[in-house]
Amino acid sequence: MRRLRKYIKIIGQTPIFRANPAILPLLLLLLVNGCKKDKDPVFDPGTDQYINDWVLDSMKVYYYWNNTLPNKPNYNLNPLQFFASIKNSNDRFSQLLNEDVPESYPKTLYSSFGIDLVTLETNNTAQTLLRLVVPGSDGFQAGLKRGDRVLTIDGTAVNASNMSSLTETSLKNSSITLEVEGYETPFIINGYLRPNPVYTTKIWDKGGKKIGYIFLNNFETRALPRLKEVFSDFQSQGVNELILDMRYNTGGEVSVAAALAAMITQASEQDIFLEYRGNNNAGTRRHTFGDEITKVFLPLNYSQYTGLRLNINRIFLLTGTHTASAAELLINNLPPYIQTIRIGEHTLGKDMAEFELADHRNPKLAGNWVLWPLVFKVYNSTGKGDYSTGLQPDIEADELSILPLKAFDDPEETLNSLAISRITGAARSARIAAIPAYNKKTFDSRNKGDLQTAPIRVTK
Repeated sequence: MRRLRKYIKIIGQTPIFRANPAILPLLLLLLVNGCKKDKDPVFDPGTDQYINDWVLDSMKVYYYWNNTLPNKPNYNLNPLQFFASIKNSNDRFSQLLNEDVPESYPKTLYSSFGIDLVTLETNNTAQTLLRLVVPGSDGFQAGLKRGDRVLTIDGTAVNASNMSSLTETSLKNSSITLEVEGYETPFIINGYLRPNPVYTTKIWDKGGKKIGYIFLNNFETRALPRLKEVFSDFQSQGVNELILDMRYNTGGEVSVAAALAAMITQASEQDIFLEYRGNNNAGTRRHTFGDEITKVFLPLNYSQYTGLRLNINRIFLLTGTHTASAAELLINNLPPYIQTIRIGEHTLGKDMAEFELADHRNPKLAGNWVLWPLVFKVYNSTGKGDYSTGLQPDIEADELSILPLKAFDDPEETLNSLAISRITGAARSARIAAIPAYNKKTFDSRNKGDLQTAPIRVTK
């Protein structure tokens, strides 16, 4: 019965049970029955074994693949090793985090310095390029820009084989020094403040069309006020075609995705936005646009989104292999309500949602560990989902295939140009029509961060 008392408080505070209290008695009954024949070992609070036991018991209730969890795991591993040992082989994205354990929060160039680097090899010649310089970051303000060629990192010349070790050393030192082609003075970057996720917007007049462009980097809640401003501006200027650039979007709040979808489509507050399918404990839930938006934004005034709708009947979505989580959810869930044209590469393939599980007892017997297990598969209103291998584009294109790289809001940028030519019916630009050289990626700093993409949160 120790285990039952431990979970009454944790489970009762979990949102799925606050939203549907009828589930709680049923689950507690299962736990009571389990206590009668429970032969699991009992560990001292605060030990790794106790934490591992807490992790396993939590996953037995919530985890999508809970029927594959081992019966006799090795409790003597440290928590991160234990967690890795019990996860399903199909699980790429569940996380166990602890603010006091740095290795549970791997650093990336993007999260630490506001940049992304990629090394390309063309005709046996390698070059390292800045693929992303976050607007407003230290590097951006110092003059770095997308497409700049990096010659050295911390004084060492870069090549195809040393990028991983050089960048890891910089991350450990919390500082990176870049020597960049065309600049006399090296750039020293020690960090950056995250800007609004709406990095840049533009309106292009092309072929008799007013084309609105939005680069959206994630679905943090602070993106929504800016998105509403942009749609209001687009509406006043008569925008009648829309390009949404999510090539690096790591996801975030489903509520923000639902609110954005409400501005893009003609969906009503009562229309189904998505469906969650979980294990036998969680079952299936269908949520409307209103359901999702009210998880974060209250009180709900749906007209504030419908009043910003543009005169469009389709949307162009720019994607890449790092498009993930709630961004993929939006891409998959728009088609029942509006025509979508996807341009770029296949997406990452995170088609599942997570709960945040933590020890809310006082004191915390499991410490500061926070568990984000995959709990639900997500589907659109017609039941379409299962895109763990990624969502395929309608027009396949690699943004790195044509150099030099253009700014995101440049109409000549590779993916933008393809969208614009499709909108206007004009021939592709000479830059895009040219046969590009084959650029082989030998290093991509974004790959490390793909496993820490923002979860599709169902915790609020």
